[in-house]
Amino acid sequence: MREIDRRARERFGIPEGVLMEHAGTAAARAAHRLCGLRKRKAVVLSGAGANGGDGFVAARHLSNWGMSVRVVLLAEEAKVRGAAQVNLEILRRLRVPVSAAPSTASWRRSTGKIRNAGVILDAMLGTGVEGSVREPIASAIRWVNRQNCPVVAMDIPSGLSADTGRPCGDAVQATVTVTCGLPKIGLAKGQGRKLSGRVTVADISLPRVLLR
Repeated sequence: MREIDRRARERFGIPEGVLMEHAGTAAARAAHRLCGLRKRKAVVLSGAGANGGDGFVAARHLSNWGMSVRVVLLAEEAKVRGAAQVNLEILRRLRVPVSAAPSTASWRRSTGKIRNAGVILDAMLGTGVEGSVREPIASAIRWVNRQNCPVVAMDIPSGLSADTGRPCGDAVQATVTVTCGLPKIGLAKGQGRKLSGRVTVADISLPRVLLR
């Protein structure tokens, strides 16, 4: 999937931002369906990479649809680059609350602002996770798994190996996983079946010839 994504950008000229927009929109729709009208508070936990950028897009849509949205970036803001940075800046201009929690201490402080969520979007880690999940994301994953609300994972639950289906230390237990383009091997192997919940595949505008 990483190779397909690269070829879509380099061979066909599809900008990263286009793929990100489709991915984030699909996740926002899934979160909105799960949350309904009863609990309208959404919490988006994002990393600094493209997966986090998907989360920023989802946060924008949920806010536009009338939900109360709060974003926590589990990294230093200076590490956000490219299309993800563009979408983070859009959130700032829209005055969607975004707080950075690059350390365990700052993450613990931020938890007081994200209680009682109607739905959580997990956009912390994507398919490139290797080794054990590090702090503060490990603490954030454990926090997510203690909450009594639906969880939507972006592409793959954070901390789950996309190749083996084994947790890399800590891994999110998702209610729904919105995976991009094609399913990842780890969603169907090992503990991936359980941790990913219900898997839906989002069309993010990848060329059909590449998917074949």
